[in-house]
Amino acid sequence: MVMDLLYKKFGNRVREKRVMNNMSQEKLAEKCDVSTSYIGLVERGERKASLGVVLKIANALDVTPNALTMDSIKHKACNNKDKLVLMINDFDDAQLNTTFEIVNQIHSYIKKGTRKAAYKDIDELLSD
Repeated sequence: MVMDLLYKKFGNRVREKRVMNNMSQEKLAEKCDVSTSYIGLVERGERKASLGVVLKIANALDVTPNALTMDSIKHKACNNKDKLVLMINDFDDAQLNTTFEIVNQIHSYIKKGTRKAAYKDIDELLSD
Protein backbone atom coordinates (compact mmCIF):
# COMPACT_ATOMS: atom_id res chain seq x y z
CA MET A 1 0.00 0.00 0.00
CA VAL A 2 2.74 2.48 0.96
CA MET A 3 4.85 1.37 -2.01
CA ASP A 4 1.89 1.93 -4.36
CA LEU A 5 1.65 5.50 -3.08
CA LEU A 6 5.38 6.01 -3.67
CA TYR A 7 5.06 4.84 -7.28
CA LYS A 8 2.10 7.18 -7.78
CA LYS A 9 4.13 10.08 -6.39
CA PHE A 10 7.00 9.17 -8.70
CA GLY A 11 4.62 9.01 -11.67
CA ASN A 12 3.08 12.35 -10.76
CA ARG A 13 6.53 13.89 -10.58
CA VAL A 14 7.43 12.46 -14.01
CA ARG A 15 4.21 13.87 -15.49
CA GLU A 16 4.79 17.25 -13.83
CA LYS A 17 8.36 17.52 -15.17
CA ARG A 18 7.29 16.29 -18.62
CA VAL A 19 4.54 18.90 -18.85
CA MET A 20 6.92 21.61 -17.58
CA ASN A 21 9.19 20.68 -20.49
CA ASN A 22 6.29 20.86 -22.97
CA MET A 23 6.95 17.25 -23.88
CA SER A 24 4.35 14.71 -24.96
CA GLN A 25 4.27 11.17 -23.62
CA GLU A 26 5.18 10.07 -27.12
CA LYS A 27 8.31 12.21 -27.21
CA LEU A 28 9.38 11.09 -23.72
CA ALA A 29 8.82 7.45 -24.68
CA GLU A 30 10.90 7.93 -27.82
CA LYS A 31 13.75 9.51 -25.86
CA CYS A 32 13.65 6.67 -23.30
CA ASP A 33 13.30 3.88 -25.87
CA VAL A 34 10.06 2.61 -24.30
CA SER A 35 6.45 2.59 -25.46
CA THR A 36 4.04 5.46 -24.98
CA SER A 37 1.71 3.17 -23.03
CA TYR A 38 4.59 2.31 -20.68
CA ILE A 39 5.13 6.02 -19.92
CA GLY A 40 1.41 6.34 -19.22
CA LEU A 41 1.52 3.39 -16.83
CA VAL A 42 4.55 4.84 -15.04
CA GLU A 43 2.90 8.26 -14.74
CA ARG A 44 -0.20 6.67 -13.19
CA GLY A 45 1.92 4.60 -10.81
CA GLU A 46 0.71 1.36 -12.36
CA ARG A 47 4.14 0.21 -13.57
CA LYS A 48 7.36 0.09 -11.55
CA ALA A 49 10.15 1.57 -13.63
CA SER A 50 13.54 -0.09 -13.41
CA LEU A 51 16.56 1.93 -12.34
CA GLY A 52 17.69 2.06 -15.96
CA VAL A 53 14.36 3.52 -17.07
CA VAL A 54 14.34 6.00 -14.17
CA LEU A 55 17.75 7.23 -15.34
CA LYS A 56 16.57 7.46 -18.96
CA ILE A 57 13.49 9.42 -17.89
CA ALA A 58 15.57 11.77 -15.73
CA ASN A 59 18.02 12.39 -18.58
CA ALA A 60 15.22 12.92 -21.11
CA LEU A 61 13.55 15.44 -18.79
CA ASP A 62 16.89 17.09 -17.95
CA VAL A 63 16.45 16.56 -14.21
CA THR A 64 18.26 14.52 -11.61
CA PRO A 65 16.79 11.17 -10.54
CA ASN A 66 16.46 12.76 -7.11
CA ALA A 67 14.06 15.35 -8.55
CA LEU A 68 11.78 12.47 -9.56
CA THR A 69 12.07 10.50 -6.32
CA MET A 70 12.32 13.22 -3.70
CA ASP A 71 8.81 12.58 -2.41
CA SER A 72 9.75 8.95 -1.87
CA ILE A 73 13.05 9.33 -0.08
CA LYS A 74 13.15 10.38 3.52
CA HIS A 75 16.15 12.63 3.76
CA LYS A 76 17.05 14.51 6.85
CA ALA A 77 19.14 17.57 6.17
CA CYS A 78 22.05 17.33 8.56
CA ASN A 79 23.97 20.40 7.47
CA ASN A 80 23.34 23.70 5.75
CA LYS A 81 24.46 22.42 2.34
CA ASP A 82 21.87 19.62 2.52
CA LYS A 83 19.23 22.12 3.65
CA LEU A 84 19.96 24.34 0.65
CA VAL A 85 19.72 21.41 -1.74
CA LEU A 86 16.37 20.38 -0.28
CA MET A 87 15.07 23.93 -0.50
CA ILE A 88 15.93 24.43 -4.17
CA ASN A 89 15.29 20.89 -5.36
CA ASP A 90 11.71 21.65 -6.35
CA PHE A 91 12.35 25.03 -8.04
CA ASP A 92 11.53 25.59 -11.68
CA ASP A 93 14.17 27.08 -14.00
CA ALA A 94 13.18 30.70 -13.36
CA GLN A 95 13.33 30.21 -9.58
CA LEU A 96 16.69 28.46 -9.89
CA ASN A 97 18.08 31.30 -12.02
CA THR A 98 16.91 33.93 -9.55
CA THR A 99 18.31 31.99 -6.62
CA PHE A 100 21.62 31.51 -8.41
CA GLU A 101 21.93 35.23 -9.11
CA ILE A 102 21.22 36.10 -5.47
CA VAL A 103 23.62 33.49 -4.10
CA ASN A 104 26.27 34.49 -6.63
CA GLN A 105 26.05 38.14 -5.52
CA ILE A 106 26.25 37.17 -1.85
CA HIS A 107 29.14 34.80 -2.56
CA SER A 108 31.09 37.51 -4.40
CA TYR A 109 30.41 40.00 -1.62
CA ILE A 110 31.55 37.65 1.14
CA LYS A 111 34.66 36.55 -0.78
CA LYS A 112 35.78 40.18 -1.29
CA GLY A 113 36.70 40.55 2.35
CA THR A 114 37.52 38.34 5.25
CA ARG A 115 34.68 39.56 7.43
CA LYS A 116 31.35 37.84 7.47
CA ALA A 117 28.50 39.72 5.88
CA ALA A 118 25.94 41.15 8.27
CA TYR A 119 22.23 40.91 7.50
CA LYS A 120 22.04 44.65 6.87
CA ASP A 121 24.92 44.36 4.39
CA ILE A 122 23.11 41.60 2.51
CA ASP A 123 19.85 43.56 2.52
CA GLU A 124 21.73 46.50 1.05
CA LEU A 125 23.37 44.28 -1.56
CA LEU A 126 20.05 42.76 -2.64
CA SER A 127 18.35 46.14 -2.93
CA ASP A 128 20.76 47.17 -5.73
